[in-house]
Amino acid sequence: MSHLVRILMAALFATISLSGNAPAVEAPREMDSAQIRLALQKLNVLGRVLYVAAHPDDENTNLIAYWANGALYDTAYLSLTRGDGGQNLIGPELRDQLGVIRTQELLAARKIDHGRQFFTRANDFGFSKSAEETLRIWDREKILADVTWVIREFRPDLVVTRFPTEDSDTHGHHTASARLTSEAFRAAADPKRFPEQLKFAQTWQPARLLWNSWQGLRGNSRTEPADTDGLISLEAGGYQPLAGKSYPEIAAASRSMHKSQGFGVEVNRGERKEYFKFLDGKPVEDGSISEGINTTWSRVPHGIGIADQVRAILKDYDATQPSASVPALLELRKSLRDLGDDPWVTQKRAELDGIIGACLGLHLEAITEKPAAQPGANLTMRIEAVNRSPMAVQIKSPVMAALVPNEVTTETVTVALPKDLPYSEPYWLRTPGTVGTYTVAEQTLIGRPENPPPFPVDVTLQVGGEEITYSLAPRYRKVDRVAGEVSEPLVIAPAAFVELPQPVFVFGNEQAKSITVRVIASTADFNGNVSLKAPAGWKVEPSSVPVKLFGALSETSCNFQLTPPPSSGEGMLKAILTSDAGTKEAFGIQRIEYPHLEPQTLISPAQARLVRASIENKARKVGYIPGAGDAIPGCLREIGSEVTILDESEIKSQTLAQFDAVVLGVRTYNVHPSRVDAWSRELLAYAQSGGVVLVQYNTTPGPKLDQLPHPLTVSHDRITDETAKVRILAADHPAMNFPNKITAEDFKGWVQERGLYFPSQWDVAWTPILSCNDPGEKPLSSGLLVTRSGKGWFIYTSYSWFRELPAGVPGAYRIFANMISLGHPN
Repeated sequence: MSHLVRILMAALFATISLSGNAPAVEAPREMDSAQIRLALQKLNVLGRVLYVAAHPDDENTNLIAYWANGALYDTAYLSLTRGDGGQNLIGPELRDQLGVIRTQELLAARKIDHGRQFFTRANDFGFSKSAEETLRIWDREKILADVTWVIREFRPDLVVTRFPTEDSDTHGHHTASARLTSEAFRAAADPKRFPEQLKFAQTWQPARLLWNSWQGLRGNSRTEPADTDGLISLEAGGYQPLAGKSYPEIAAASRSMHKSQGFGVEVNRGERKEYFKFLDGKPVEDGSISEGINTTWSRVPHGIGIADQVRAILKDYDATQPSASVPALLELRKSLRDLGDDPWVTQKRAELDGIIGACLGLHLEAITEKPAAQPGANLTMRIEAVNRSPMAVQIKSPVMAALVPNEVTTETVTVALPKDLPYSEPYWLRTPGTVGTYTVAEQTLIGRPENPPPFPVDVTLQVGGEEITYSLAPRYRKVDRVAGEVSEPLVIAPAAFVELPQPVFVFGNEQAKSITVRVIASTADFNGNVSLKAPAGWKVEPSSVPVKLFGALSETSCNFQLTPPPSSGEGMLKAILTSDAGTKEAFGIQRIEYPHLEPQTLISPAQARLVRASIENKARKVGYIPGAGDAIPGCLREIGSEVTILDESEIKSQTLAQFDAVVLGVRTYNVHPSRVDAWSRELLAYAQSGGVVLVQYNTTPGPKLDQLPHPLTVSHDRITDETAKVRILAADHPAMNFPNKITAEDFKGWVQERGLYFPSQWDVAWTPILSCNDPGEKPLSSGLLVTRSGKGWFIYTSYSWFRELPAGVPGAYRIFANMISLGHPN
């Protein structure tokens, strides 16, 4: 074993954190000379702003970009939810998986605008029409505690809400986020409120609470005059020469990271006025929202001399040789150490250590041999270190080892992982929660955007007599022939995964189904058996299948036959793995990969919902035109349809004639605006010849007049109460009778909502089949509109089939089967 290996082995065994709480200083971020100078300037700004709203994409990225890169405040966005209840324009992921995507989109946005990101335990349960409903479902006190916790932890001077506290024509989550923030603004300073938090944080009273008025949006869009009476203005449209961009340019790039919501925006490079309404705290008298807030080193006891040191470093800073500033930066570090543990000092020391690493051109990385590791196993990794400066740098341990300038030092080490290391499931998904609130027991995890590294590796360097510790998150690195060198977080996983083909199995009759499961070794060889455990009355054959896998990522397929009971019912199917380690319920794995995001791994119990219901379906062949992304094709296969995903060349009336029905995915007219004109002509011709066309919901403006057989106008009307009573308006219509007789029972057990974007007007040629409404609101009778079109049928429906079918709602399957079976005579 080499000298350096011994040093790193000792350091690793001594500094691996098993608690999940990484040291304050992460591995130094590579910065160019302009970025270093901007970071140096930020050392002299001691101000914080917290922006609060309800969802990913609610934030004002222009303000975040301005505050973080212009005013140089420590700026953060608190999104109360992770956007789990929204729609997905880039893929089929919904609910928990969509929440993971939108979390990562927010983190990608913050990398661009240099803000920080926080969350609460609130679950986006779907559109809400009132703050009262939202606060009831969220568990008001828990989410209030979380907002209070973030304020105590982050300690902002300014707190800014995106939405007003008064009721308005907006999402109930929006108003609720403002009301909770308004209460937390005072609660954070009260030691009697949520005292359990004070074990980890101190009380804190921000200076001022403001509402970021919508008048700025109106004024900047120039579509209507802005009413700014009584509001405080701020110009946020300046230019940051060290970034080479204006704040609106940074903001546009940041906002365009919300790709799952289709929020790519154009760039506005001119002035940008923002307006604020004072809500609480210190009144504003001189017209500035930062009035009376001390953002200098004088707010820290004995800290006034620090500013002079920073200014001197900036004066002498040489962009062609940043390392020349390191000696002065080390002296500044000593001065900060003398100031004690004031929170601002702790943060600025962490920022300074990052700057020192950047000035040294320091590269530190912990690279694993495999993408996954198993709790209790040995993990082999390479520690890669490069000092790209003429400064003397040493790795500090019981003995010293020098890093030769511009020479890559790479050594291999092996560590034993603890047996109780949790799997790499997002922390808020590990324990089942409620409809409105995730369960997170550990206080210090609340607010975090994602899991901390499972075990950070600390490497201590000695530079000019100062010891600096950097925390490295182990990553798996590989070379992709297209993307080049890529890396991703190390995954902590079980020895093997079992992948069920789908999350819900629906049986419309007593016929057995073949189920093929994949068994994948995650880290090494695996030898054992896999079985499926079904509820009483269900039959699984064979009882188990032997599995022998050699090496990580090796896999095999195992076939089972599942026979349902004769009567209706529901239950859970669970995969079981038996090996030398015993018999355990298996875990499945889901990878979420998109070009704009860090790859994500979800590890959860390998189980699926079983639904036995009476479902007849006459549509044997169905064509499907994808829209924004949904799981309907797989659901239709569950009830016997052979589904073909159609590409553009196949959307011809002659080709479509082979299908009993053609279904359009959600938002098809919205996401394919340049193609639907041509498609509509073919679809109308197909229906005229006897086919069935089923169009799922679209957002406004919806289909054009000539794209449907008869006109209709899409609105923003929706029904958010999934239990709202549904009335059958056309009881004799075949859509309600064949091949399944639809009754009130078919509208039970629905999830999240009834429907969305109901048409507000429709031609009399359309037959309204169903009517429904949220409590106390007008009936909406356009959720299922059907018309004859020549020899065939045309359907426009705004009910949430894209949620109900994947959730295994029996009645939704029965109604959908009737719709696609309309081409068959009774």
